[in-house]
Amino acid sequence: MRLSQPRSLPETKITGNIPAHRNGLFFWTALELSFFTSERLRRIVRNYFLPIGLIVATQFLAGCGSAPPSKREPVYPVSGKVTYKSQPVADADVTFFCKEKNMSSFARTDAEGKFKLTTFASFDGAPAGKHIVTVSKPAPSAAAAKDVSLEDPAYNPDQVAKIGTAADVTPKSPIPVKYADAKSTDLFATVTPDNQTPEVNLTLQD
Repeated sequence: MRLSQPRSLPETKITGNIPAHRNGLFFWTALELSFFTSERLRRIVRNYFLPIGLIVATQFLAGCGSAPPSKREPVYPVSGKVTYKSQPVADADVTFFCKEKNMSSFARTDAEGKFKLTTFASFDGAPAGKHIVTVSKPAPSAAAAKDVSLEDPAYNPDQVAKIGTAADVTPKSPIPVKYADAKSTDLFATVTPDNQTPEVNLTLQD
């Protein structure tokens, strides 16, 4: 009996190209993996990072807002008027100093001598308690006088020299200087913690 030779299988040549059906399988596998990864990342961001981000943003905005910090000393609106010789004192600097709390509040009078105190923000007021009050107003310097042109027929060198000398002299305050010093002023005011502090009338006397 003659034995037949085993049939040899056709030689398969391996090349660098992946068959088309394998390319498709690889593509869909990669797409599914990408979708799964993207969906998982979205869940992580939505469930973890987004809430944390909202909390941080809320705290940041709260810190930047106008609400005062909880540890800040409360202040209450204070307004008043400064007069001297029955006339309003304009452009005067008013300071309220609370020795008990070591805090100061400030204001500048308007053309009618009226003012509103500021401590932390514009016109927010002053802390409750007894305050030492000072008022100061420097006189305008002689150097602020109108300059005379060299071409002016009325130009007088001697007069200009006198103006220059006067500018070197400390100008006299238009109000009593004792009110500018916390040690010599006799002005005091009390701020109440109920937003009902009456208008403070500061009457300056010689």
